[in-house]
Formats: sequence, structure tokens, C-alpha cells
Amino acid sequence: MKKILIVILVVVNIAFLQWTVLASELERVKVVRVVDGDTIVVRYKNKNRKLRFWGVDTPEYHQAYSKVAKRFTTDLVKDSIITVETKYWDDYGRMVSIVTLRDNRILNEELIKSGLAWVHIYYCNESICDKWYQYEAIAKNKKRGLWHDRNPTPPWVWKRKKK
Repeated sequence: MKKILIVILVVVNIAFLQWTVLASELERVKVVRVVDGDTIVVRYKNKNRKLRFWGVDTPEYHQAYSKVAKRFTTDLVKDSIITVETKYWDDYGRMVSIVTLRDNRILNEELIKSGLAWVHIYYCNESICDKWYQYEAIAKNKKRGLWHDRNPTPPWVWKRKKK
């Protein structure tokens, strides 16, 4: 019985390690179009897939700065090849990823630095988020982008109020 249990545990551990490697694999993909500031469509394994930027949240469609965030993202990724580190696939079938541009800048960070995104308090939970919170504080202090407004409402709060 102990041998069977050990074999099962080994198989489960190997499967988990394979899944972990797959989940954080780097992929080069072509940008097809920009949906909004933090969502794009990419060509992934011969299919168009929505990709949501991990750890950040840009203003929603009817919020101030939503069009500015979309334009910012469009200017950086339009018709380009990007590298993505997919953290997971969400319930909507989107790839939730960190996006690296051709010049090695991380788009998720660039949105925060420019004051066009919040670090997502519910989903940004890795060590990189500490640095991102610092970038957000700098953007806020310098009144960049949405921080130009006195008290901008994060999208996750805005959505709750709309319901």
C-alpha cells in the first residue's frame, strides 16, 4: 500500500511540475488587435485568442482615461510580435499574461508607469508586484495619466457600483 501511495504521489508531482512549466512558458505571438487598455487579441497556435494583461487593470470603457489607455497600448503593440508569459487561462478563456515588447520593456509595467493602470489588488500577488506598486506611487505622486484626477476610481470598484 505504501509503494502504491508513493507512486501516486510521484506521478501527481510530475504532472504538477509539467503544468507549472507549461503555465509560465514564454511564447512569441502576433498581435491581431487591441480590445482595450489591458486586453488584446493575439494569434496563438493558429487561433485568435484574447489576452488579458496580468496584475494590472486599466479604466473600463465608460471611465475616464479608458481611450487614452487603449491608445497607449495600441501605440506599443500594433501589428507587432510580443513575448508573453502566460500565468493562467481565466474563466472567460483569456490568456492572462505578462507582455514583453520587442525592446524588452514589460507592457504591464509601462501602463502603470504612465499612470494608465492600477496594480490589481486582487490578482497581483507575486514579488514583482512590489516593484509595480512603487511605479504606481511614482505615477500618482507625479500626477501622470489617471492620477491627474483627484480621486480616480479603480475599475473593480467602478464595476461594483454599476451593479
